[in-house]
Amino acid sequence: MAYRNIEDSRAAIRRHYYLNKENYLEKNKLRREKLKLYVQEIKSNTPCRDCGVQYPYYVMDFDHLSDKKFLIGQLVNKASKSALLIEIAKREVVCSNCHRARTYRRAAV
Repeated sequence: MAYRNIEDSRAAIRRHYYLNKENYLEKNKLRREKLKLYVQEIKSNTPCRDCGVQYPYYVMDFDHLSDKKFLIGQLVNKASKSALLIEIAKREVVCSNCHRARTYRRAAV
């Protein structure tokens, strides 16, 4: 239903949300779980950029190469898949040991 008054429209949207709050929360939870699994799949299927070994996802890290704006974990919980892909494109997948070595070398320079 179209409203002429913007406040009436906003009130209708709020009423709809509160009447369907559980559906919205469940949908958001499923979206976050899908994005989390997507990130885990990328880490699991990508060998380390430096040493070439393929480890489980929990050993792999995203090393930022350029302007890091967000943490991947934050994006999984708050952003869309397209925003997540943009941020992942700025990073390389490396194992945690190689990531620590890269970070040390950068700090030493």
